[in-house]
Amino acid sequence: MKETWISERRTIQLPGLTIDRHISAPNELDFPGCNHHLLCLLLSDGNQQKLTRIGEQESEKPQTKGDFWICPAQVSGVWAWDSTDESLMFVIDPLFLNQTAQEVALLNENKVELLSTVSAYDPQIQAIARLFITEFDADSIGRQLYVESLTQVFIIHLLRQYCAFAPKKLHDVGGLSNNRLEQVLDYIHTYLDRPLHLNELAEISGISQYHFCRLFKQSMGVAPYQYVLQQRMEKAKELLQQRKYAIAEIALLVGFADQSRFTRHFRKYVGVTPKMFLRKK
Repeated sequence: MKETWISERRTIQLPGLTIDRHISAPNELDFPGCNHHLLCLLLSDGNQQKLTRIGEQESEKPQTKGDFWICPAQVSGVWAWDSTDESLMFVIDPLFLNQTAQEVALLNENKVELLSTVSAYDPQIQAIARLFITEFDADSIGRQLYVESLTQVFIIHLLRQYCAFAPKKLHDVGGLSNNRLEQVLDYIHTYLDRPLHLNELAEISGISQYHFCRLFKQSMGVAPYQYVLQQRMEKAKELLQQRKYAIAEIALLVGFADQSRFTRHFRKYVGVTPKMFLRKK
């Protein structure tokens, strides 16, 4: 399917999920369905939607900013609109959705079925979308861990609210065991100089990514990505106080590709630049 109606686009590629921010010109589409679940949220005002039909669901009214639709895998759809719109499209691998459902024990079934949805509004979906949008332009410390954590929140919300089967209630459990927590923390401190991913931290703890995020926060009081950010900045402060390394070297030792990026994030976290921090000490 040629997407000639899309004039601009930016994409974030994640395991099991692609997020596509694009601007689409007026068009009419007769969509035969595809192998992925699709969720599209409108980011702009002034939509002139004439028709949205997904499976048996249909709407002929314009969408407002924040409205979204869901087209499950293999479900056909028809769209027609007369406006130029900005949207955020989530392309979800059904295998990823199924795996997450099984990991968090939300469903007994092996196959997850999302509901066809048109002209819907959900404050939580909109809030999650805003956080993803920020990541398109952000040059943030700990970006990979943060986006992976946000993906977990997004997928779990879909399973709970837009699945054709009733979810099971999750039972709260305690945090990570002392032994597992110590192993994870040691690993983080050892590899602060390189990108860290949720799947490797979860593998060390021997549990799924979803349960790891929940249990880690119960144990430490903060999410994994927040803890990693804190530790990188604390290590940077410690290295600066030692006065053994140049600022550019310290940037590399705490996981930054260059000094300017490190300086920008250090100032955001500590309140002063590394040079000012040294002068104060």
